[in-house]
Amino acid sequence: MTNRLSAEQRGDLVQALLPEAAGLVTAVREESQEEITARLRGMSHYELEVAAVILAAMVDPDRDLGEVFAWVSFDEYGDPLSRVTPSKRTARDLQSTAVPRGLGVDEVAVERALAGDRLPLNQWERSLAVDRGIRRGMDYDLVAERLGMEREAVKRSWERSKRKARAEGRYVPKQQVGEIAAAA
Repeated sequence: MTNRLSAEQRGDLVQALLPEAAGLVTAVREESQEEITARLRGMSHYELEVAAVILAAMVDPDRDLGEVFAWVSFDEYGDPLSRVTPSKRTARDLQSTAVPRGLGVDEVAVERALAGDRLPLNQWERSLAVDRGIRRGMDYDLVAERLGMEREAVKRSWERSKRKARAEGRYVPKQQVGEIAAAA
């Protein structure tokens, strides 16, 4: 989407489209369907893509969906809701686990990245690399360095990986990170 732009150009684009994205946030809550449609039709395809990214950046994917949608007081027909059911699910829980076409996992790139080669990895490859690295006994800092990530991002990815593995009945090491390598 914005790969051909410099960091400064991307920043300028976000600043230019932030009012449109904020206007859409307000419109969804306060305007009619026709007014929302008119807003969207007034934006180019490219502007819509950038606005979607801006709006996604505004949402914490680990926040309870009940909190995220707490402002919704009506159903799909516009009728008032009698009650809002609290949810333990998050946006992250709802995301599709399917890999979009053309964005498969390059196993060789994952292995080379873990070995120290600086390669661009997509999100599925990064998740797999974090999982493999930690399971092999690499600590958070080493995995972060090899993958060009922040330590906290590696920790969050590993926690998600463990939750998913447990939910699927797969093995998760019992040792704490850092103790796995010492056990060998």
